[in-house]
Amino acid sequence: MNESVAVNQFTLTKELFYEGNKRTSKETYSRFALRMVLIMTGAWVIIAVVTLLTNPSIIFLAVEALVLILASLWVAVYTPWRKRKRAYNAFLELYGEDPQRTTVFYADRLVVSPEGREITVAYADVSKTLTTDRLLIFITSQNKGILVDRNGFTKGSEETVRSLIGQ
Repeated sequence: MNESVAVNQFTLTKELFYEGNKRTSKETYSRFALRMVLIMTGAWVIIAVVTLLTNPSIIFLAVEALVLILASLWVAVYTPWRKRKRAYNAFLELYGEDPQRTTVFYADRLVVSPEGREITVAYADVSKTLTTDRLLIFITSQNKGILVDRNGFTKGSEETVRSLIGQ
């Protein structure tokens, strides 16, 4: 029962880290950013109506619109970039630059070995599988992502792994 079914090996470069991070945060952060932009737009509309009813000033509304646009860009573009950069720096402190990743898939679990450490995850704990051009990302019930290079299989295949996990 300890016979491996598939093995995946790859070097986790900055580009792959960012690709995985973008994909995993896309779903959660996009909803947050959309809510923030909608709230700011709603506030701007209310302020615009009150301003036009009490003291019609087009310049004031233009400045408010500019502030809204800049705040929306901050929420939608700069904040995710900064979060990704901080996550990568924390990753570097933990594992060093461009660590080797080996993931061994057994009949009932997978074992990730990042730089001499071992993390075991039962397939029952994988709640979701995401994909990018180069990566399979297994999201666990603890909301952790396990990255696997789609082209890095030295034994088995992506299809074999997907059938094991059941997703």
